Formats: sequence, C-alpha cells, structure tokens
Amino acid sequence: MTNQKRPMILGHRGASFGRVDNSREAFESIAPEGGDGAELDVRATSDGVLAVIHDPVIRGYGAVAEHSFEEISKAMGGGLLRLSDALEILNGQFVDIEIKSDPKEVGWVPSELTSRLLAKELSNYGGSSRLMVSSFSIRALEVFSNLAPDFAIGLLTSIGSDTVALCHAATEMGANYILPHHSSLDGQVLKDAHELGLGVIAWTVDLNERISTLAKLGIDGIITNKVEAAVAVLSGAA
Repeated sequence: MTNQKRPMILGHRGASFGRVDNSREAFESIAPEGGDGAELDVRATSDGVLAVIHDPVIRGYGAVAEHSFEEISKAMGGGLLRLSDALEILNGQFVDIEIKSDPKEVGWVPSELTSRLLAKELSNYGGSSRLMVSSFSIRALEVFSNLAPDFAIGLLTSIGSDTVALCHAATEMGANYILPHHSSLDGQVLKDAHELGLGVIAWTVDLNERISTLAKLGIDGIITNKVEAAVAVLSGAA
C-alpha cells in the first residue's frame, strides 16, 4: 500500500511523546522529527463539529457529544482542534482519521452520524490518497465508504483478537488496510494480509526492538508516540 522503502511512521495522536495528544504542537512536530504523518481521533460534538479528541468524556465536565465544540474547547482551556484544523496543519502528510464509536461509552454517538459528518467534511479533499479513515466499527466504515468510496479505509483490531479472521472480514468489506495491535502480528499474519491485498499498519509501537522486528517482517506502517525514535531505528541511527 506504500512505495516507501521503509514503513510509514505515523505519530499516534501526533508526535505525542512529551506533548499533549491531538494538539497543534504534536501535529506540527511530526515532520521535523522525520515522520510521514499522523493518526488522530474524531468525535462529533452536539453542534455537528468533528473535534480531534480521543476520550468521550471531559473529566469534571461531561460527554463530548453532549456539548458544543466551543463549550468543550473552553472546558479544556482552549487548543481543541477541529478536524479541518488538523488537516491544514498536516497538509501533504498521510493522515489516519479514526472514527471513535463504542456503544459502551458515555454519550455514545451512533457511528452512522459521525461517518456521515466525516464523509461530508472530506468531500472537500477529493479522494486524497493521503487520507485514510479507520475504525474498530465495521458499521462506521461501511457507512463512510458508501458515501465516500474514493477514500481508503482501514479496520482496527483489538488486542488479542483473531487478526487473520479480521483480515478476511476487512477484505469482504472492501477495506484497504488492517490495523492490528502490534502484539497480534507475526510474519504469517503479515503474509496472509498482504496476500489478501491489505496494507498492514501496527499500533501503538514504542519499543525500538519491536519497531525493528516489524520492519524486517514487512510491515507497511507503524503508529508510534515516539516519532523521532522510530525514525532513528529505521534509519539505522539507533
């Protein structure tokens, strides 16, 4: 899925090691550290804005889905980014946009709503090959892909899940990528995924030895908090 000689290095919520997750500083630091792009999270606010935020609840305030973007940003002390803000910062880089959709969460927003908002938002980007939408929710990806078929999609898999079975599920739904936790990956899983035509991006890999091992196995991308360190490992400088 990529022509790079080494795996793509994507900053987990930006180059977040030592920085605030999903922040302007974290995203702006990716390129200077040698990374190829970012993984980020989006949630729908009560006024239909796609906010770049991981957690469903602001501690001491309430659920993201139950408040407007401005209310949430104010509660967080400012600095909350809209998806459009993040994409402007990351212009030209690869961006993995994760739809957060877990029915067990407080203030859960049905995946269909977030997927529709995202498809509308990305219609301004013309099926960019530098943008991918991922989720643990097959339903979220199906809804998004039906509305915006020109964008790549990737199925996230949980720790301990049957990655090979989910590779087949990803293929059946027309996904381009599978995104397993790195502990679920070995050479055979990678071989099976590649034979099915899937790119494989591992999350979240911070240990140098594991980064090196996955690269040797032929991983397509690595999501990491430690962008600069990962670049050093893959360039042979660490």
